[in-house]
Amino acid sequence: MPGWRCLGFWGVVMSENSAARTLFINAPPDFTASGASGLGRYLPAVSPHVFAFLAAGVDLVVLTGLNISLGRLGFVSSLYLQDDLATQSGLILIALLLLYNVEMYRVEVLGNFRLLLRAFAKAWAYLLTAVLVIDAVSTRNTTSDFHFHIRNNLEATILWCAAGGLALLCARYSLTLLFRYGVEQELLVHDVVVVGATELAAQFIARVRADRLGVRVKAVFDEQEQATPARMIAGVPVCGDIDDLLAYHKRHEIDTVVVALPLQNNEVMRGLVRRLSPQPLKIALLPGPLALETPRGWRAPLGELPGVHLMSIRDLPIERSGRLVKAVFDKLAAGLALLLFGPVMLGCALGIKLTSPGPVLFRQPRIGYRNREFNVFKFRSMHVTACNTGKLTVRNDPRIFVFGQLMRKLSLDELPQLFNVLLGDMSMVGPRPHMAEATAAGQLYFDAVQEYAARHRVKPGITGWAQVNGWRGPTETLQQIEQRVAHDLYYIDNWSFILDLKILVKTAFVGFFGKNAF
Repeated sequence: MPGWRCLGFWGVVMSENSAARTLFINAPPDFTASGASGLGRYLPAVSPHVFAFLAAGVDLVVLTGLNISLGRLGFVSSLYLQDDLATQSGLILIALLLLYNVEMYRVEVLGNFRLLLRAFAKAWAYLLTAVLVIDAVSTRNTTSDFHFHIRNNLEATILWCAAGGLALLCARYSLTLLFRYGVEQELLVHDVVVVGATELAAQFIARVRADRLGVRVKAVFDEQEQATPARMIAGVPVCGDIDDLLAYHKRHEIDTVVVALPLQNNEVMRGLVRRLSPQPLKIALLPGPLALETPRGWRAPLGELPGVHLMSIRDLPIERSGRLVKAVFDKLAAGLALLLFGPVMLGCALGIKLTSPGPVLFRQPRIGYRNREFNVFKFRSMHVTACNTGKLTVRNDPRIFVFGQLMRKLSLDELPQLFNVLLGDMSMVGPRPHMAEATAAGQLYFDAVQEYAARHRVKPGITGWAQVNGWRGPTETLQQIEQRVAHDLYYIDNWSFILDLKILVKTAFVGFFGKNAF
């Protein structure tokens, strides 16, 4: 089975039961990490990288408005023959691609109008040259009086570029002011934590604070530290050791850990990576003070922390672009499935009401993304007194009433989880969510399988790779939970949009009617 290949690394990850119990059983402690200021105390913050989409949208609106305005005023070059919509759209697309090529959508440029001016001058020079060449070729092919028309086209082209450039610069200057305001009010933030209570950590905190590009260090953790709220590094509290970091991550929206430890301490670094790898975290190393000296013209890759050179140790299980694609697909697919299965769900609700007294739906606590607990929705298939007892279902379970047996056989009791997808707690495809007290062969899951916590690096799903490969139903033996985890880790490490579609198609044919559906 290919899923077993991914266990070589994960087999050494969760050896500390104390950490596992912090994630699944113990209540996470309160922390005194840096709080938001300004409007960020009252409004939800977004990543500074999201601002790039706003900038692209503004550029598109400005250029489209420019074409419409000049067309109505009669300034139409041969490039816009007969109000050719396709040609005008092509010119706008070329302009946007040139702006992207000179990195005008990078965070460092969005927050610095001087850098933006340099990039814009380069892009607009390329655009003017391209338009003049296209105009010349187009005119030679459409008229015999080439010199007369090229003079008129040149005037129209210069007017278009001058008006467009001025309009874009005015819009972008306003966006730069808005970006700076959003950063100051902590509405545009990329929250990170630092591991290592070192002088290098203090330099990093001071640097990102001075850059004002939206990077906010929330807390510092160190393997040798106990939680001491009075201890501060560059104005950021030291909140404890790595176990405290795991508990902190469970409650806060942090996806990046910056390691500011001496490079020569290999054993400490290796142990740290093993402890953090089961979490949905990007782990990046700050190699030394030179990393804080940014070369002229350097821009951080899209999605990375702007302004500083970091060495990536471990990436997120699904990159931000992939998470966006998956989230959009989840919402669309869940909405479509609700329309498609709406009559079936109404029939299930009616069947429950007619055959068993009590509510139609029930909510059950499950462990989800980042090891957080959430309530999963299901059609009630058991007698009311038998619900939420913490015991897993077994074959011919006497707690299930007759209509409930039919629903479970066809997996119809899972359909309300489409609402969990719309709420953002679940995905259409992913590892199935389990109860914290679920056991296999008498052992709690996180005790039975060391790499179990790594399943929660992505959102749980209505269906998954383990389910379509036959690993669903009871976990009476250790092999059953080991195989589930192996398949789940294979899915996470090999995720793609095509794999999600493949799993959904297989679910339609084998997932609903498997031998372990009961």
